[in-house]
Amino acid sequence: MPSFKLFQEAEAGKVKLGGCCIIEGGPEYYCKDCKNEWNREQVLDIIYGQIKGLKASVGGYFGGYYHVDIDLKNLKTTWLFKEGGSEKTSTRSIRNKTAEEFIKSLKEINLLNWKAKYVEPGVCDGTQWSVEIITDGRTVRKYGDNKFPEEWRQFCKVIKRITGKEFR
Repeated sequence: MPSFKLFQEAEAGKVKLGGCCIIEGGPEYYCKDCKNEWNREQVLDIIYGQIKGLKASVGGYFGGYYHVDIDLKNLKTTWLFKEGGSEKTSTRSIRNKTAEEFIKSLKEINLLNWKAKYVEPGVCDGTQWSVEIITDGRTVRKYGDNKFPEEWRQFCKVIKRITGKEFR
């Protein structure tokens, strides 16, 4: 039961009270200006839908270095692999459906909720990685040094699926 003060704020239109029954999938958020209601899943769909591109890299001194640039606005991917003095590149056009499936896969691996950094202390060499998530308004960066998010292997598979090339 809400407090008297909270009830007064609801009456004044400052807050919106929920009911005593919580409905799965029901609204969790409310805008008092436009009266719109939405739930967490709808918010995530909007946020992931704002992704316009992604850049990712992984590698180390031994084993080479991978870099990908996925441009969802222009529907193309660029893949690069460097090892020693050699370099391989590949550019690929993608379809709208492929871009949509890519975004869906990023949501499934919870990419936006990864920590900003994953670092294994005390290790000087090894594998470094980074991911840049590009939207119209900003770029979100995630990176690691010899430590990875739980979903890293799935992420590498998603990258391989969209570029058609290895990424590990």
